[in-house]
Amino acid sequence: MSRLGVRCMAEKLAVDGGKPVRTDPWPRRRHVGEEELQAALGVMRSSIDDPGRLWRRGGLRVGEFEAEFAGFHGVKYAAASSTGTAAIHLALAGAMLEPGGEVITSPITDVGTVTPILFQQLTPVFADVDPETLVMDPSSVEERVTEKTRAIIPVHLAGFLCDMERIKGVADEHGLLVMEDCAQAHAAVYKGRLAGSVGDVGCFSLMAGKHITSGGEGGMTITNDENLWRRAMIFSRSIFNPQPKVSGFDVPYPVLNYRMTELQAAIGLAQLKKLPSIVSRRRELYAALLKAVSRLRTVRVPRPPAGTEPSHWFAIIHLDRSSVKVSVDEFAEALRREGIPVGARYTGAPMYEYEFLAKMGLGWKTCPRAEEALAGVMTLGLHESCTEREVSDVTAALEKVEAWYGR
Repeated sequence: MSRLGVRCMAEKLAVDGGKPVRTDPWPRRRHVGEEELQAALGVMRSSIDDPGRLWRRGGLRVGEFEAEFAGFHGVKYAAASSTGTAAIHLALAGAMLEPGGEVITSPITDVGTVTPILFQQLTPVFADVDPETLVMDPSSVEERVTEKTRAIIPVHLAGFLCDMERIKGVADEHGLLVMEDCAQAHAAVYKGRLAGSVGDVGCFSLMAGKHITSGGEGGMTITNDENLWRRAMIFSRSIFNPQPKVSGFDVPYPVLNYRMTELQAAIGLAQLKKLPSIVSRRRELYAALLKAVSRLRTVRVPRPPAGTEPSHWFAIIHLDRSSVKVSVDEFAEALRREGIPVGARYTGAPMYEYEFLAKMGLGWKTCPRAEEALAGVMTLGLHESCTEREVSDVTAALEKVEAWYGR
């Protein structure tokens, strides 16, 4: 049957006044419950007579959370902090990178990856991405290395993992540190090792929308390097300078207050226990989505690269723009009107086009594959509170929109 014939048989799109595929609200995540409530209440009860127990130096939970988080990832040390941005800042500060150096990272990421680089008086350099998974391409990383390069921050996007073996190879050849940004990749696995434990440092966000949270905000930096960890802890004001020259409050370099609270840590401990089941369910749903959309011709979702087990913070849906007669924004709007809450273009543009970086006038090297991918990508929050019905509705909506908008 011709495409015209298919369109004639298809139901009218909701955006054109037809009946939507789905009218029920999209499921809300239900990953915080009684366990987290009791953990928080325990901290509050213990602090009624001693309010000093609410901060890490007067309590026990933050240290316990650090130990549990490090043990979960098979590393020696963890430094808790107030946010995921702070976690990256701790890593960079702990590494004591000389100002004026360069740090290679991804053009598709959050500003929280980039701003700590700038605050350490370093220059971000953007490597292009794999057009399917949107994570950094090791070949582009290698092309961006100069005599000023000091570190690489691979960004594991949407739970997909960078090719760490090749990136580590580049780093080892040039004597560079590797600091994994795992904000969207909790419990993702690369060749048998958890994200964050492959490079020299791993950085995690624990804000409310991530796989697990420590009460709305929070971060964690993990490493096997004791000296880097100790400097990171001093930088966050979680420990004092071990050899003060003036007083017990002496610090060896400028520091910030990035401490995590006892309340955050108590909630984080309860959440960490749930992480394996959260990620397992997300993998099941993503696998079902991957299979369901494989018969469609206008969209595709990335297959996990060999040797990896992504943790799917959100689902990436690529639109083949050559096979449709509308823009990705129009396609996404049609899906939303069918009851499927997709976003279009993800970050909208590569980081180097963001106003604060563009104003710096440093002549950023462009990343053509990142620009092309963002122009045709959609995102879907397929999380552990969803069911097979959500997968079925997504597929039905994609089929319906494709029937009308496909060339």
